[in-house]
Amino acid sequence: MTRLLLSPAALADLDDIWRYTVHTWGVRQAERYVETIRDTALGLAAGTQISRSAAEIRPGYRKAIAGMHLLFFKIEHDGTVNVIRILHQQMDVEQHLRDDN
Repeated sequence: MTRLLLSPAALADLDDIWRYTVHTWGVRQAERYVETIRDTALGLAAGTQISRSAAEIRPGYRKAIAGMHLLFFKIEHDGTVNVIRILHQQMDVEQHLRDDN
C-alpha cells in the first residue's frame, strides 16, 4: 500500500465533520461516517478508490467522493497520497483550497 498523509487542514476538517455529525445524528452515525471517509482515503492509498482530476481547482489535485464530502488530494513524487482537505460537496471549494498547498 502507498503511504497516506492527511494534512493538518484535513485533520481539522475530519474533527469538524465528527463534531457536526455527533451533534446532529449521534455518536454511532459519526463513527460510521468517519469510517466511510477513512475507507475512502485508504482506498486511494491502495489504488482501489476511484478519483477524478481536480486540476480545474489546482494543477495536480484529484478528488474522491466519500458520502457527502470530497477528499482533495495530490500524489507526491514518491507516490504518497497527500489528502489536503475534506470538504462538504456544497462548500465553496475554490475558497477553501485557495491558501492550501
